[in-house]
Order: sequence, then structure tokens, then C-alpha cells
Amino acid sequence: MKQTARAITLNCTKYSDNKLIVNTYTRELGRAAFAIRIPQNRKASPLPYCQPLFINEIEYNSAPETEIKQASKIAPAYTYTSIPFSTTKTTTAMFITEILAKVLTFSEKNEELYDYITSSLKLFDQNEVNGKNFHLKFLLQITKYLGFYPANRYSEIKPCFDIAKACFTGNIVSSHHVIHPPYSEIFSRILDYDYIPCDFIPLSGSDRSFLLEKIIDYYRFRFDNIAAVKSLEVLKTVFH
Repeated sequence: MKQTARAITLNCTKYSDNKLIVNTYTRELGRAAFAIRIPQNRKASPLPYCQPLFINEIEYNSAPETEIKQASKIAPAYTYTSIPFSTTKTTTAMFITEILAKVLTFSEKNEELYDYITSSLKLFDQNEVNGKNFHLKFLLQITKYLGFYPANRYSEIKPCFDIAKACFTGNIVSSHHVIHPPYSEIFSRILDYDYIPCDFIPLSGSDRSFLLEKIIDYYRFRFDNIAAVKSLEVLKTVFH
């Protein structure tokens, strides 16, 4: 039986001379892998649609139930107009893809999470601003769907953010896993701002790097497989 899934490409692997395995996050299935044939006719090749974070519709055979589903057709559900042509946006997309591939490991569908990711990517693509703070906002915002969104906000009474407890606290301690002012206040502003206002928060390269490292630490407390993020140094080079 043929079915269709809306899918965000996370990565792909060449399985043989004429087949690709495309790992995706879908609206209908959650995390899913599809086997896609590569035709000899280059004009009909699915390769252009298999780039990281591309949003596609994939037609596949739903029976029998297998770990890797056989896809019969792949077509773009949205065509990017700036991400593939901007060094900063492409680098950001590579970084986000690596993080998503590590954290979106569950097979259960989450339509709200899928919709949030795709709407964010479209905004990033359509926004004329380079999006130098986009990755900071994106990583913090999707924690709402992953189950560890910060419980409160910065205040004079509770000025420090406890990474382990996911909340701001007044217990000021010296720890690698606590964000202190002024960075904790910026962290709180990123949580509250929408994407475009967030992009205008004035941050130096070192400030942005520090906050990004702390956000990744925030993820590392919940995911064992984020020990190393290969694209992180490339991202820092571009933005800092």
C-alpha cells in the first residue's frame, strides 16, 4: 500500500551503486529511514532533494513493516531560496542537522515538533537577515517539545541558570554547569524573543560561542550521544 510522508532530511548514505538510505524526521512516522533508488537518468535523480534539512514528500510502500521503508518517489515540499546559497546559513543548517540527528531518535510521531522545525526553517530561509543567532534560539525552543524547556526566567532574585535542573536559581555557586550573569540574562532574553528580534541581540563572537557551548552542555545533560559535535568548530569559524 502506497503512503506519503512529509520528511526533513537528516542525512543519507549510499547503500549501493543505485540506492540511497535517507534518514529523516517525518510528520507521520517520527524518525524514519527510506531506501531510494538512483536512476541512471541524472535528471530524475533524487540526490538534489537529499541534502540536510531539505523538506520533502516521500511516497513509500507501507507493507511489509520494515526498519527501512522502500520509497518510490521523492519530491520537494518546500524549495529553499537562500539557505543553499549562503555560507552562513548553510553552515548553520549543517550544525542544526547534526544536533537533530542525535536527538530525534524516537520513532513516535510528534506533529507539533515537526511543524515547529519546518516553520522555523522556512522563516530562516525567507529572512533577509543572516540569522547569526538563529541556532541559539532554535536549540532552546525545541527543548519545549523534547521535554526539558527551562522552567522560569532570569530575575534579580534568581539570576543564575542551573543547567542540570533546567531553571534559574538564586543559589549562586561556582560550577561549569551554571550560567552566571550577564550571560544568564541574555540566555533568558533568547528564550523570550522571537527569531527576528533575537537576531538583533548584540553579541560578540566570544559571547555567542560561550552561550552556544552552554546550550550544548544543556543538551549533553540529557543526551549521551552529544559528546562531540563535529560541525561546531566550523560554525564558530563562520560566525566568530
